[in-house]
Amino acid sequence: MGRWLRDVGPDLLVLAVATAHVLLTPYAKVEESFNLQATHDFLHHGFHWARFDHHEFPGVVPRTFLGAAALSAATWPVKALVLDGTHHANTKIDGQIAARIALAAAVVTSLARFRRAVRMHLGEGAALAFAILTATQFHPTFYASRTLPNIFAAVLVTFGLGDWLEACARRTAGGRGGSDLRVAERRATQLSKRATCLIACATVIFRCDVAMLLAPVGVHVLATRQQTLAGAVWWGARCVAIALCATVVFDTIAWRPPDGFEAGPFWRGHRGVMWPEGGVLWFNTVENRSAEWGTSPAHWYFTSALPRSLLLAYPLSFVGAAMERRARPALTCACFFVAIYSLLPHKELRFVLPATPLFNACAAVAVDRCVFRALPGASANRKKTDGDTSDDTSAATRRMKGAVPTRVLPALAVFGLWALSVAAHFVFAIAARKNYPGGVAFARLHARDREGRGFDPGSVHVDVAAAMTGVSRFGESADDGAGWVYSKEEGLAPSELASRGFQYLVSGSGSVPGYEVVEAVEGFKGLAVTPTRWPVVRARTEPMIWLHRRLVDDDEDDGEGEAP
Repeated sequence: MGRWLRDVGPDLLVLAVATAHVLLTPYAKVEESFNLQATHDFLHHGFHWARFDHHEFPGVVPRTFLGAAALSAATWPVKALVLDGTHHANTKIDGQIAARIALAAAVVTSLARFRRAVRMHLGEGAALAFAILTATQFHPTFYASRTLPNIFAAVLVTFGLGDWLEACARRTAGGRGGSDLRVAERRATQLSKRATCLIACATVIFRCDVAMLLAPVGVHVLATRQQTLAGAVWWGARCVAIALCATVVFDTIAWRPPDGFEAGPFWRGHRGVMWPEGGVLWFNTVENRSAEWGTSPAHWYFTSALPRSLLLAYPLSFVGAAMERRARPALTCACFFVAIYSLLPHKELRFVLPATPLFNACAAVAVDRCVFRALPGASANRKKTDGDTSDDTSAATRRMKGAVPTRVLPALAVFGLWALSVAAHFVFAIAARKNYPGGVAFARLHARDREGRGFDPGSVHVDVAAAMTGVSRFGESADDGAGWVYSKEEGLAPSELASRGFQYLVSGSGSVPGYEVVEAVEGFKGLAVTPTRWPVVRARTEPMIWLHRRLVDDDEDDGEGEAP
């Protein structure tokens, strides 16, 4: 039991933090909507493509359905055995929570595989520190359950990076004579080929920009002679071809307009054949339109995104690479990936999340050296592990006493930074919890119906502001025949809503002609620091989404009371 807990316990810690974020912030924003809606549609409509949300709301660029299909397959047993018939507040939101936990479990599984490679390559202490650092960080654990293409890609990439790191460890061990050299090299080659395949599949299917991480990993594989150039090119070409066939066949079927929909090129310039990531690549490179969503300076990832996402691990990653030569290839690959990404004008923190495990592995080395090895008895335990049976206890004790200041001060510094990182994690979580007013308002709409507070089922219009801040198909009524009808039609003027017959509005406008405000839902506006109150840091909020109910005209009311 103790050994199992030692092996799995750190990974369970990361999963527990990621799951806590799901439960605290169950709703999703607009950038997650495609995969989230597709997961809902697979779970509730199967392969009845005509009922899928993407035909009405295809998004700016096409995305693959392979990730959503896999996620829905993982979630379906929970839905069928547990959730059906037990929906919270008469909605399907529990299905969304289950799907996000399933995705978080996949991400944590890939991190667990990477952590075992860290243990093999950099030591037991570094592997434990890796899990602690990951659990401390807000953004990697928060985004682990977010149905973004970046996260689906990160699962494959992290598995691939784990294979690559283990290949490095096996080759190093073989070169030192710790095992048969030929066996070690053969196993390292197999692992490096699998790593190449996984990262190539992530590139072709989910995120084309992952190629910027595949490039330095591939150069290292060639430089260490784990593969030959000709062999690597031939193997990579086959992997790309297989991944391309999978996404083109599946997504061409999924994106084909069903009967009743106007046929059109979802991917401009191509009819009939769909390669979603090809469309993204065209959009971002040839058309260069990603900058329409905002631009940031070239240094933004290094000076803003990485410090926020890595926290303590950011400075320690450079310290760890300086201490341990074997960690330097990981840091080099991570920095290369971020530096190349920095050339693109449009930047978002989630774009560089695939490099997070590499930075954390390097930082874990520094934690191991500065903290774990400075603990009392750490030297003796390490000697036992290494097979050193010398009994010069007094000499070792004298050396430790003389080195106490140099050991304790770095450990205290790391503990201080770690405490600040934990505090930052809580602050980010407080802000995130208040950042989904649309999802909260949509849930309260159905809660009023369930609680009998004058909200009978009817037609609902959800505007853009609400749809961007948490409304999803999972938030709709679990009973399709209950009388609820939903519309996300865009471009309607406030004066048109009453004439269209909508009974309820979930709107970002506080005043709409013909409707009365029933409830205002507050959203995140900023942070307030009050040293004299607890908690010291609080989220500042203001009304952002309003629930409206249609006003009934006097003539209309009188007509309802008359006999036919």
